[in-house]
Amino acid sequence: MPTHLTSRERLERVLRGQPTDRVPIRLWWVDPLAPAPRPEWQFLHDMVYDLGLDVFFSWFGEQSSPAVAIVKETREILNSEWFEEVTTYQTPAGEISSIFMRNYLGKPGYEKKYLIESVEDAKRWLSLPEDDLPGVATFPARRAQAGDRGMVFAAIDEPMGRVNLLMGSELWGIWLYDERDLLHELVAKAARRDYAVAKHFVEQGVGPLFGWVGPEVCIPPLASPRDFDEFVTQYDKPIIDLIHNAGGLVWVHCHGDMDPVLERFADMGVDCLNPLEPPPIGRLTLADAKRRVGNRMTLEGGFEVGDLELNTPEEITATVAEIMEMGKPGGRYIMCPSSDHTHWPDMNAHITENYRVFIETSLQLAEY
Repeated sequence: MPTHLTSRERLERVLRGQPTDRVPIRLWWVDPLAPAPRPEWQFLHDMVYDLGLDVFFSWFGEQSSPAVAIVKETREILNSEWFEEVTTYQTPAGEISSIFMRNYLGKPGYEKKYLIESVEDAKRWLSLPEDDLPGVATFPARRAQAGDRGMVFAAIDEPMGRVNLLMGSELWGIWLYDERDLLHELVAKAARRDYAVAKHFVEQGVGPLFGWVGPEVCIPPLASPRDFDEFVTQYDKPIIDLIHNAGGLVWVHCHGDMDPVLERFADMGVDCLNPLEPPPIGRLTLADAKRRVGNRMTLEGGFEVGDLELNTPEEITATVAEIMEMGKPGGRYIMCPSSDHTHWPDMNAHITENYRVFIETSLQLAEY
């Protein structure tokens, strides 16, 4: 068994199915090399840094110049803490626009009008020429900054998920029946772009870790396993194969119940699936999932983030012990809550204490 691994070594080994010194332990959206966006969250950044937790340092390619004119404007709403952010695209087939509601007090925003709300909107989006490929000049600096503290995670759009964001899940669900062929056209266009970006990244030395979010909006109850096969597997697997052929690794995020689709992720070649929500959110325990996929895929998660608010410190200790007992046999497991801490803009003392207990108990039980 290897000893005294760096966080970078530990994470890469667990993603490749190799033995490690201990279970990696990770928190979402915590970059210990940067100050917390809110003072209330700083203690998490400090604990990750001071205790040597494992980190995926996110990196996004540099935004390229758009191929068509994009106009952004802000519209005030009289006597309101909200304002509209309007984005308009001048496509070859006509104008399309979206409206996002933002809040002056920092409350979460929401989509008021999606970019695609009709067949005509979809055809206009399909007419868009492709933007230039994103730049990669900042990647070496990000990798050097991360050093041995963790792995740099190169984010790529997921084709189906990107289309869903343009239209919303309600219309997506309706069009799975009414406009299925059109959905395929939309996702195929997104896939061509995402494949080109992934190819550009690996050719420019980005990697080895790549990942995306998105499949969670194409699983039951909104969509069927057949829909998953057609709109996720069909378009994601070529991107995964491309990354694997370059020696890279693929991390995928998918909330929800993994029972109907778990093996499909392993069959696609996903190296790590996150966050594996336990019952009652999903139907699978971590032990169930490990029995079903064996050593084919690393599993990350199994700890419901809501427990940090609802449970006592004693219950957190017991839950971590139970999850470690399920996750450690056979390796290929990363301890991580099912979501991040940003759900709590003002974290009270109870949540703070539970985070401390979660981290310290995980570290006490993590060694193989």
